[in-house]
Amino acid sequence: MAQAIPIAISPILTRLYSPEEFGRFALYMAVALIASVLVTGRYELAILLPRQDRDALHIAALAMALSIAISAVLLLVVLFLAQPIAVLLGDAALAPWLYWVPASTLLLGLYQSLNYWSNRKAQYKRLAISRTVQSGSAALAQLGSGYAGSGAVGLVGGQITGQVLATSVLARLIWREDHGLIRTLRPLRSVALAKKYINFPKYLIVAHGFNTASGQMPVLLLSALFNTTAAGFFTLTQRVMAAPMALVAGALGDVFRQEASQAYMRQGQCKAIYQKTFKRLLLISIVPFTIFFFVAPALFAWMFGEQWRVAGEYAQILTPMAFLQFITSPLSSMFMLAEKQKIDLLWQICLLVLVVASFFSGEFFSNEKIALTIFSGSYCLMYGINGIVSYLLAIGRWMAK
Repeated sequence: MAQAIPIAISPILTRLYSPEEFGRFALYMAVALIASVLVTGRYELAILLPRQDRDALHIAALAMALSIAISAVLLLVVLFLAQPIAVLLGDAALAPWLYWVPASTLLLGLYQSLNYWSNRKAQYKRLAISRTVQSGSAALAQLGSGYAGSGAVGLVGGQITGQVLATSVLARLIWREDHGLIRTLRPLRSVALAKKYINFPKYLIVAHGFNTASGQMPVLLLSALFNTTAAGFFTLTQRVMAAPMALVAGALGDVFRQEASQAYMRQGQCKAIYQKTFKRLLLISIVPFTIFFFVAPALFAWMFGEQWRVAGEYAQILTPMAFLQFITSPLSSMFMLAEKQKIDLLWQICLLVLVVASFFSGEFFSNEKIALTIFSGSYCLMYGINGIVSYLLAIGRWMAK
């Protein structure tokens, strides 16, 4: 599935913002990321499929147009329902921030569309530049706001600043190199392609909605069932452990999608590319994740301050899950390449059910660490199933129908 733009991590931030402030920022981002699943209709995932670049570009334009339209609708919803939504999330003080959610969803939708177009064109330098700009600018803005004492609103403002700059830079690079093709865009062609690839919004909005909800549910449920501080600890843990996914697994996943899509179109399978990428991911990850498991609590206390040691204990619990995610997530694009959206949807539904059950089980014992342990085990099970199914798709066991 599509991923959010990676977020920079700075130990200085954890000394400028409290766990509770991180928790509130996490609630904002949870709402924005769940809402962002709607805005493109998941059409950006179809950009890799057409044989002709002209058709792929029309799909990218379709996804961006939908991002603008649906984000405008979300703005109307927030204008009327911001306070009730904030109360439902268990933090009434969150209401003023929710007005920025449509801006975040718009920027995420635009960026993802441009990202997949660059991925199709094998323009990995563009992607690296935009990710670096996003991470650096977001961190600088959040640091500046933290020193100014702006509170958790500085985290939100910094995130949006990073999104604006990353999207602008990527758009500028694409226009400079592809403006001739862009001038050939015709709205009616985009409409025709929207009908051709209707299975993407038909199945993947729901499937990826479940996936994103599963990813954000820990923050929402930790805040609702335990407290905002626990959500803050989890947020830092999640950001630290997502770094290798964004920097390494994300880059390998970009290459895999491009190479596998070409091989699958020609041969109906991409076994060799799948196995090569799997071996790379395994060899890169096994030693670092093993070491991290044993040193996580002390490492977090040393890097981020003693008040964040609990986040390191969370990280220790979640390491097996992160290890399997690192290996399987870049390869899960096989579901899209093989057009097996129904299988992906079933997997997402099962995952969400397990995630919710995990945290309510922990709430029964009044212990968030028990909840996180069950949560990590549930994810390990589902990532194992994901890896097996994606491999069967890669070897052509289930051809697209």
